[in-house]
Amino acid sequence: MRIRTFLRQWLPVLGLAMVLPALVATSANRTEKETADATPEVMRQKLGHSQQVLRGLALQDFAVLRTNATRLVRLSHTSGWQARQSPEYELFTMEFRRSAEALVAAADAGNIDAATVAYTQMTFSCVSCHKYMRAGRGTKGG
Repeated sequence: MRIRTFLRQWLPVLGLAMVLPALVATSANRTEKETADATPEVMRQKLGHSQQVLRGLALQDFAVLRTNATRLVRLSHTSGWQARQSPEYELFTMEFRRSAEALVAAADAGNIDAATVAYTQMTFSCVSCHKYMRAGRGTKGG
């Protein structure tokens, strides 16, 4: 009788204790997969906004510059942006964001030369990061 009472009281708790780690792991894996699935779309958007920035530079259209640089800053904060978890990747992201923010400031000031420098620095950070990614360094979690 005591065993039945014990089992009735503790079996659900023991079952939950056994299943909970698997549920948490599945949720974490799903989040990583969703982020990985979102990254190509985020990078496609980054390219589109970057092309519009170049268009704005060529036409000296500060509204187009500001709008697209602001979108790039916002995009760099999304989960799909984070293609790797490494200190190096974080540095590339910070460099990109700093350059995009400088581009916004240059557009606000109507300074085409400063905007051109910021765009060049932003582009350089993209190329450097993509080179880093192709080299296979900075895999997830390390």
